[in-house]
Amino acid sequence: MYALNPQQTESYLRHLDTSAPQHPDLASLDRLIAAHQQRVAFENVDVLLDRPIHIDADAVFAKVVERQRGGYCYELNNLFARLLLALGYHVEMLGGRVRWGLPLDAPQTMLSHLMLRVQLPEGPHLVDVGFGSATPWRAVPLEGPIPADLPYRLRPQNDGTGEVQLENFRAETGWAACYRFGPEVHAWVDCIPRNWYTSTHPNSVFRQILMTACSQGEWRLTLTNGTFNKRHRDGRVESRTIEDAGELVNVLKNEFLLNLTADEIEPLRQRLESLLNG
Repeated sequence: MYALNPQQTESYLRHLDTSAPQHPDLASLDRLIAAHQQRVAFENVDVLLDRPIHIDADAVFAKVVERQRGGYCYELNNLFARLLLALGYHVEMLGGRVRWGLPLDAPQTMLSHLMLRVQLPEGPHLVDVGFGSATPWRAVPLEGPIPADLPYRLRPQNDGTGEVQLENFRAETGWAACYRFGPEVHAWVDCIPRNWYTSTHPNSVFRQILMTACSQGEWRLTLTNGTFNKRHRDGRVESRTIEDAGELVNVLKNEFLLNLTADEIEPLRQRLESLLNG
């Protein structure tokens, strides 16, 4: 993995409506994460439209910055890592096993998620701008205590991995598992087959459900097929159901800031209608 060039870096920061940090420190990292989550949505629209997902740097840059679209972890964390490298951060890739929506004691899942470890003077921090509804809105320390106002925790597992869990997401348990990961650094080449599975395999959840998320201040907006949620960091939720595919397209454009072109709207509306009626 290599850094974005200066022109790409400048364009990316302009798209995020933020500036380059004077120093690659934690405060600047948190600012970049927040800006990214407000300007770039987690979304799988191209997968639903049967389009190939290319994850080389130029292709993702063109999609996110030039087309003003979003993506999932192999696109968003990939591009964000290259931005951080260009800004002087020390970045490593980690592979995760998604646990979202599963009981805490559910069986093992496959490696299908990409997240980042950023080495800082304060210690290593987990960075993730591509996990959807439960994406942390700032860097999560991997050593020492987690800040009291950040409702995540790291739980060691018997196999030596760690699990990121989110508090107050499910009232009946108090905690919801996000993903598990180990300390080993993953090579960029490892992402290629995992991205292929995620975007093309019929069993991939990305091919079966519309999933979109972005941040709006202290609220996290999520859209899963016709369920549109607005969740506050303290666990409060505002929810409504959308039953019309045309309205879903408008929500994607207006709430999640997806720049959908005229020739995309009707195929997308038809695909979303099939999901709503399926």
